[in-house]
Amino acid sequence: MALPIEYHIEVYQDSFLNDPVWGVQANSAFPAISVGDAFNHRGVGDIAWDPLPVQGQEFIVAKVEHIFWEIENRHIGHKLMVALKLSGQEH
Repeated sequence: MALPIEYHIEVYQDSFLNDPVWGVQANSAFPAISVGDAFNHRGVGDIAWDPLPVQGQEFIVAKVEHIFWEIENRHIGHKLMVALKLSGQEH
């Protein structure tokens, strides 16, 4: 029997050792995210940056991890963890 999947994404600033700055749960999979992809920090709502990005700063994906687990024998969890770093490019 195939179990339904619950999808999560957590975004981290600089390292997975920090708390996530943003996260959300969804009923469908997130698109593929790869190291080197640009991450637009605008438009994701309340995000816990420290320090807050300034206009023109860009982030890139530095690391991606996937975690899978079974939840109460009823469904599978898939967490996509994305660590970002400043790209060093400002426009």
